[in-house]
Amino acid sequence: MQFDDEDLQLLEHYLANCDRLKEARIFTGEFPRVKNINCSAETGITFEVSSFSYGDVCELLHLARPVFLSREPASFELTAAIFGKKAKGTALAQHLKHIRSTYEHGDYQPYFQVSVNGVPLFHDKTLRDWLNGVEYHQEVDKAQKIKDLESALSTQIARGIFVSQLSGRVRAAFMLAHLATLVARPDTAEKSIEVRNNARDLQC
Repeated sequence: MQFDDEDLQLLEHYLANCDRLKEARIFTGEFPRVKNINCSAETGITFEVSSFSYGDVCELLHLARPVFLSREPASFELTAAIFGKKAKGTALAQHLKHIRSTYEHGDYQPYFQVSVNGVPLFHDKTLRDWLNGVEYHQEVDKAQKIKDLESALSTQIARGIFVSQLSGRVRAAFMLAHLATLVARPDTAEKSIEVRNNARDLQC
């Protein structure tokens, strides 16, 4: 595969974003996760999520903004597109499909789903509604959907469910960064493997 100067510049920009992202405080401990889900006639559906600092979540989302937001100049979407165009018909295409699936479906959606008032909690669209309605933007319709979920679950539990789903996005971002390193920073590829392996700790 051939990469021109413009491709390499974008890949280097993406890697710089990921270098900043991996320094987030939230990675120094256990990444927030859904620990248990119970359902009974008396209480309905209840969730137990691991403890986390919302301040650490805000820092993570700030550092992840250039990666998560598709219109950013070196987003996950644009970086994946560079490889996607060049990987057609190669073995790399299947690996890119896996990275994409991890980014969009995370660690929970492939295994189970829980809906509240018809809204699937473990779904990329609902996660994006949280990001665009509450955290990154304030789109009114999406913010109202999240407010309704918070009313049903509590703000802390709903937030914990959303944050836990970021593990798949972050891990996929680091897997894509490994590919970018092989192309843009071949001399540091071994170090990238260490980062990619560390990202596996985000799995639930």
